[in-house]
Amino acid sequence: MTRTRLLCAAALLLAASACDTPPVDRAAAAEAFARQDYLAARDGAQVELRADPADIGALELLVRAQLAVGEGANALASLDRLAALGDVPEDAALLRAEARLQMGDTDAVRALVANDNRADAWRLRALAAALDGDEAAARDAFARGRAAQGDKLRLYAAEASFHLARDDADAAREAVALAQRAAPERIETLYVTARLAQLDGDAELASRAFLAILETAPYDRPALLGAVVELGKQNRIDLLRPLVARGSEAYPGDSDFVFLTARLRAHDGDWQGVREILQARESELPSHPQARGLYAEALLELGQLELARSHIAPLYRALPDDPQAARIYARVLLEMGDAAAARRVIAPVAARPDALPEDRELAARASRG
Repeated sequence: MTRTRLLCAAALLLAASACDTPPVDRAAAAEAFARQDYLAARDGAQVELRADPADIGALELLVRAQLAVGEGANALASLDRLAALGDVPEDAALLRAEARLQMGDTDAVRALVANDNRADAWRLRALAAALDGDEAAARDAFARGRAAQGDKLRLYAAEASFHLARDDADAAREAVALAQRAAPERIETLYVTARLAQLDGDAELASRAFLAILETAPYDRPALLGAVVELGKQNRIDLLRPLVARGSEAYPGDSDFVFLTARLRAHDGDWQGVREILQARESELPSHPQARGLYAEALLELGQLELARSHIAPLYRALPDDPQAARIYARVLLEMGDAAAARRVIAPVAARPDALPEDRELAARASRG
């Protein structure tokens, strides 16, 4: 997936969340939508529609919830159902444009908003341009949207995401500030706040913003992963451990949460547990470098040196500048009695300004033979 496609997906899925118990009536579904629990709203609307397929209010709520969780094709079908019932929301063209954007049909997006000069129409034009790779047109559309009429929160969040996807913190900063002034507690705002803090290297602020998202949407996957990463930088294992458990429960088999579970086992010194977790996913390891390195480290700790080398050697060759890969490989080589090879592997890492004490100690051990 290209960066522009990732940007648009992120912009459209910022507020996706899950719930423990789906609502069973439209009022509860509408309440869930208002608090940005969009999966609960979608599921509640579907419950209502099973009881009454002609319930226009539930159907319109379903459309908006489907768009909020990125189900563009389903939202388009629901809009067609509304039209067949003789009901067309005032913003039907914008809703259809949003759905078409999620389906990658940028020409349809532009056609649907051709005569609309409100801020949200300019947001859609900007995202369509970004999806097409036309960054100049996207920037122009965002600028025009700022001067347009209408609610601009989604425009600000989308503009911020556009710049953040390009690691351009300075360009994103103004849009993030505008979103914070418009609606500081909205998930869209909290997400771009967290992403900007990550680019700024402010792990504490980033983790606070991700955790604030989780207060509203406890199973939001990007927020769970973001919070775990930033809490890890602060060595707050006590806080990130339950988040990993929550993510593993909500997304069983998800490779990121499987790896994080294994990392926690490693932190606890349970190397057999690490091996068991990752061995079950061994076929996926070549495409997940961090997991492969951790698997090799577990094998090393368990004394299975040949197996450890079979995993860490190709990883080191693929990532010769990765300190962790070099560190594990050098340890394996030392344990196998090849001090000269270990020295060649670890010496460049130990000479770096950011070398860890263990890197220098490892290099010294290799030099002593």
